[in-house]
Amino acid sequence: MKIKVLIVEDEVLVAEDIAGDLKNDGFEVSSIAISSEEALENIEKTPPHIILMDINIKGKLDGIETAEIINSNYNIPIIYVTSNTSSQFVTRALKTSPHAFISKPYRHQDLTIAIELAIERHNQYILEMQESKVDLHSIFVKGGDYYRKVMLKDTLYIEASGSYCKVVTKNGNYTLSFNLHRFESQISYKILKRVHRSYIVNLENVEGIDKSSFIINGKVIPVSNAYKEEVFGFFQKV
Repeated sequence: MKIKVLIVEDEVLVAEDIAGDLKNDGFEVSSIAISSEEALENIEKTPPHIILMDINIKGKLDGIETAEIINSNYNIPIIYVTSNTSSQFVTRALKTSPHAFISKPYRHQDLTIAIELAIERHNQYILEMQESKVDLHSIFVKGGDYYRKVMLKDTLYIEASGSYCKVVTKNGNYTLSFNLHRFESQISYKILKRVHRSYIVNLENVEGIDKSSFIINGKVIPVSNAYKEEVFGFFQKV
């Protein structure tokens, strides 16, 4: 699944140029909005993964005021792409905690890098929330030249690989830049369960079981004694 980007830009030609660059880089443009009202409406209809926000836009609110509303109601990274770089506006913009600030005319490469860094920073923010586990339905992982959205329900299993871990899904395999313990301690999804020091499995994708292992997608995954009671209780045997 591609990263969806909302472009908030009232100059149509500029918006189309940005959209073209994004599509060439493998991103998906969820929509283009020329005003604050359109931006907020589009977020409700088709939630993006990231927002490119101009400061001077049509509507009752400017881009910074629109960003404030978005921050209060959604958890979506925002990158300012604007020609308005006066100290007054920059100071206001920084108070909305943007993930990047790019001045026009922008360089294609700078925009791509900013989006990738914003997604990575956003993921890091989620993973580093220490007070409680984060109940997620998806994560973003690097796959090829851009980040892909991986639905946790599509995960088959997650395997430890030193200081990294490998996510095996129905649609492909991905590597996360942190270990299995960190994944388990900071991401909560009800059907993902630790079954071994080296494995977390999606219990709904288990194809077969015996006294000490699961079979998922043809792979035999061991189940440690410490986890047997909890995970085997998930299954009804007749």
